[in-house]
Amino acid sequence: MNRKGKISLTCGTLLFIASACYNDNKEEIYQNANNDCDTSNVTYSATIKAIVTANCAISGCHSGTNPSANLDYTSYADLETSASNGALVNRINGRGALMPQGGPALPECQITQIETWVNDGAPNN
Repeated sequence: MNRKGKISLTCGTLLFIASACYNDNKEEIYQNANNDCDTSNVTYSATIKAIVTANCAISGCHSGTNPSANLDYTSYADLETSASNGALVNRINGRGALMPQGGPALPECQITQIETWVNDGAPNN
């Protein structure tokens, strides 16, 4: 490749790299990120129980004859205790041991729904 070709290639590459460094506004990008998350009618029976059953009250965790931390989330009572003392929200937000242990964090919508339920007093509804 001749010198003129190398210069053109270098300039083109630098132009491409510079255009990739556009600074997006985080608020504009994520303004609709949580719009599909319904928190208007979060209940234990219709919302929270399904999240907990799928992610927490599973074998080797918070269910069975020897549940982790002696918290059996297959029933409302132990879950309500964790909700009332702040442990549930702390754990799903990564304060202390992140839950679900060994798994991916809960989706943001499910965290928001649990927080809404806890903030409403964690009712057995």
